[in-house]
Amino acid sequence: MNKILVLYDSRSGNTAKMAALVGEGAATIPDTEVRIRSVDEAKAADVIWCDGLAVGSPTNMGILSWKMKRFWDEEMREHWMNIDGKIACAFSTAGGWGGGMELACQSILTVLMNFG
Repeated sequence: MNKILVLYDSRSGNTAKMAALVGEGAATIPDTEVRIRSVDEAKAADVIWCDGLAVGSPTNMGILSWKMKRFWDEEMREHWMNIDGKIACAFSTAGGWGGGMELACQSILTVLMNFG
């Protein structure tokens, strides 16, 4: 069975809506279990459990949110390199076109590459 974690942070609710849609799409793949976790409730065990993860964050001055960064800095600190080999993707929201979503996604993927 495939195990997918959708991990997100959301301030206005837009990233949470995107996370729900990502999870809904992943659940259409046969033999796939999906967990959707807010960064506020997620634990390192959720990340270790999954085969792949989708990470979403609102754009915060062109990078990932401080809560998402804190999750990787603090919650995942003891698990450096334990997510090696997992497939990941990133998604982000911003207040308008040109809001820096692409940079936020790049910063999410940079964090994930450093962990595995």
